[in-house]
Formats: sequence, structure tokens, C-alpha cells
Amino acid sequence: MISSFPSWLAQATTEELEGQVSLDSLVLTEQFYFWTVVIMWLIHVGFMAYEGGASRRKNLMSTAMKNILTIAVVTPTFYYFGWYTYGCFQEGWPKDGHDSPTVEGLDFLIGFCGNTAPWAAQMGPNLQDHVSAVFFLAFLLFSWTTGSIMSGAVIERIRLSAYLILTAILGSFIWIMDAAWGWSSGGWLVTRFGFHDAIASLVVHGVAGAFALGVLLNLGPRIGKYTADGLARSFRGHNTHLTLMGLMLIFTGFYGFYAACLVIQSTIFPGWLNIYGSPTTLGAIAFVITIGFAGGFTGGWFASKGDPFWTLSGGLAGVVSVSAGADVYHPSLAYLLSISGGMVAVWTGGYIEKKLRVDDAVGAVAVHGVCGFYGVLLVGIFAGGYPTGINNVESSFGGQLMGMMAFLPLAFLPGYAVSWILKRMNLLRVPPEVELEGLDMAEFQQDFYPEFERVPEIVIEPDGREVDGAPVLLDAYWQTTNGRPIAPVGVTEERS
Repeated sequence: MISSFPSWLAQATTEELEGQVSLDSLVLTEQFYFWTVVIMWLIHVGFMAYEGGASRRKNLMSTAMKNILTIAVVTPTFYYFGWYTYGCFQEGWPKDGHDSPTVEGLDFLIGFCGNTAPWAAQMGPNLQDHVSAVFFLAFLLFSWTTGSIMSGAVIERIRLSAYLILTAILGSFIWIMDAAWGWSSGGWLVTRFGFHDAIASLVVHGVAGAFALGVLLNLGPRIGKYTADGLARSFRGHNTHLTLMGLMLIFTGFYGFYAACLVIQSTIFPGWLNIYGSPTTLGAIAFVITIGFAGGFTGGWFASKGDPFWTLSGGLAGVVSVSAGADVYHPSLAYLLSISGGMVAVWTGGYIEKKLRVDDAVGAVAVHGVCGFYGVLLVGIFAGGYPTGINNVESSFGGQLMGMMAFLPLAFLPGYAVSWILKRMNLLRVPPEVELEGLDMAEFQQDFYPEFERVPEIVIEPDGREVDGAPVLLDAYWQTTNGRPIAPVGVTEERS
């Protein structure tokens, strides 16, 4: 069999073979992260459908456009500012490089600072670097996710321009700052306190929820949300089926999200590590996300007494609650914790809406914010002592609390401060008349469900005369008003 090998292979030196294996490993790693990015796109398809279904018909397109323009705005701002922040603020302050220890194959995660901007060497057609660009894209999609989380909370009354300013700040500076502190092997929370948030319970979800809460306090509730007696009205979205389908698409995209949170140590392919450089497996985190959805659905179902929206939202809350420890949890423990997470989301969502009188249109503060912080707290209780990172610093309850205390003001205060400034400038919220009419009519001058739109019609009298009739629904092709036939505009024939 050996004699049948190509001659060049038989004559290859050990160094050449090792070099080829290393290159092949890097190319496979590049493909891995590329496909995680592709799968993660479904998260944003899901957010658009989810929020569109949860909005009322008059605000459908404005809600969808917010999600599309999130990508348009956050992509360049993250490229020019966000990635640099991640590389330069791991120890809390900008500096030239890091003193953090490195692991072969993980160098692209640590130390982007220096005399050259971090995107210059890693991006573009660089045949020597098969990893950094696609890994950058994975982080970019995390940035979109933070904006989309806030987007759902503020639908139906925020100005588009105000939202885009806020989402650029959240997606390109706030969340990536906390990632530098606590979602990197060189971050000060990790090296000093063993902070552990493997799949971003708090780093992405909790921070986005806290930022959204700060915005909501200044934005205020939708008109008519609360009665004079302080009771909360329920605003039904125009299409619950679309909302539930959107959530299912988000769940599908989460598999790409989870996979992108792992690192392949290319010299020992496939050597799976979490974001801190601690060993784990792809199968372990895939199992936790699956059982986390199951547990979250269960908790949401029971806590909400079978409400469809909160049952599926409970699934998302369950996964968020176990993401911080997804690399170490036993499946049975993950199942129980995710059940509790689904229940916590329902209970806190009701409290935020009815007691705090904060109008969070999709429960994002409860599902992402509260459960994001809750997930990190659970690691301190159930995974204390687990060595985190290449420094092998033991995680602890105190270390998890330190991360929570650092990230809450980091996220909440900018959200509150920037939205307060926009509010004072009268740039945060649409005028009341626009909100009542619907943002779609104000922004696009049309109703995107024309079959339900009332427009003036032509009435054809029995003698053939055409007279103006009362506005009717366009899908009512043949109706009668006071015994007279009404046909849509442009129909001139009389029907009996």
C-alpha cells in the first residue's frame, strides 16, 4: 500500500508534513467559524419575525426595518471601534499589548493592541491567517444580537434614529467592553476572580437586558398601556404565529451561537476549548442547549399556565440561564436549572410589567436581562471551584458576584444616560399622533396590509351612475351600504 502513495508524499520531510497538517487544521477551523456565522444569521431572521409578530399591524414594517438597519449600523461601528475595544481593554484600561499568558493556537484571541490597528493584519485576503476574520464575524453577530434584544423591548414608540444611536453604542462598545473584562482569558475578572460565563449568559444577554431597562425608563410605556387605576393592558401582537415562528428560528440559530463560543486549538485538532481556554467538547455544550430548551419550555408552561408566548419565551430563558455553565453542567442539572430559568422569566416579566410599570413589549428585560444575571449566579452556586481559563483560577460565588456588580452599571448607566439625553433633546420618542396613527404610515406613508385598509370606494347605482361611497375594506369585494352595492376602486361593472 505504501508503494502506491504519490512520490512527493514518500519524499516529504517531517517538517513539511507537520506544516501541511497545521495549515489543513487552520483551514478547517476557518470553515467551522464560517458556518457558525451562517447559522447565526437565523437568529436575526428570527428576531425580525418575532418582533414583527409581536407588534401591532400599524407598526409592522417599522419594526422589521429596525432589525435590518441594526446590521447596517453596527457592522461598520464594530469593525472600526468594537474589535479594537476587545483587544485593548482586557485589563480594564487601554494599553500596548497584554501580559496575559498565551496558548499556542489561541494567540488571535489575545493582544490585538500594538502599533497597528487590530483589524489591519487580521482582515482581508491574508493567507497566513485563516481564523481571525471569521472569528471577528462571529463576534460581530453577537453585537447584532445585543441590539436586537433591545429592539424588541422598545417597539412601537421609539424613533428609528434614536434606536440606531443606542444600538451602535450597545453593540460596538458596551457589550464588547464587558467581553474584554470577563469573556476573555486575559480579562481582569477572569485572571483575578475566576469569573466564568462560558456561553455568554451575562456577557451578551444580561448586559443587553440591563441596557434596555435603562432605555425603557426614559422611553415610557406605549399610549394606553396602563389605566388610570394603574392596571396593565395587554397589547396583542397582530400575528402570534409569526412571533412563535420567530422564536423557533432564534432557537435554531443558537446552535451556531453556542458553537462560535468555543475555540479550536488548531495544533491539536479537534481540541475544543471554551472562550477562556479551558477544555470542553462541542457535544457537551450542544447537549446543554437542547436540554435547556426543553427545561425552559417546561418552566415557562407551568409558570404561565400554558400561555403560548411565555411558554416559548421560557425556552429562551432556560437556555440563557444555563449558558454560563454550559461547558461543565451535567445534563440533569442543566435540565433542572433551565426549568427554574423559564419560571423566573415569567414571574419577573409579570412583576416588571404590572408592579414596576415598565412597558417591555416582548419581555426582553426578564428573559435576557434577569436570566442572564441569574445564569452567572447559578455557576457560582453549582460550579464553584471549577478552574477557569489558562491561568486555572478557580471560579467562586464571590467572583461571579464581582462580575455581576461590574456589568450591571456598565450596561444600565449608559443605556439610561444616552436615552435621557435623547429624551431631553426630544429625539427619543415619536410624537403621540404618530404613535396613535402607526409608525408605518408616518415613515412609509402606507399600510403594509392593504387588504385590511379602509379607502374610499366607488358606488355604482342601479342606473349606472358612479357616486362616492363610504370607506370600506379592500378585501370586501362585494358589500352593501344602505342596500347599495359597493365595489373596489376601478371596478365599474354592476353585479346583481
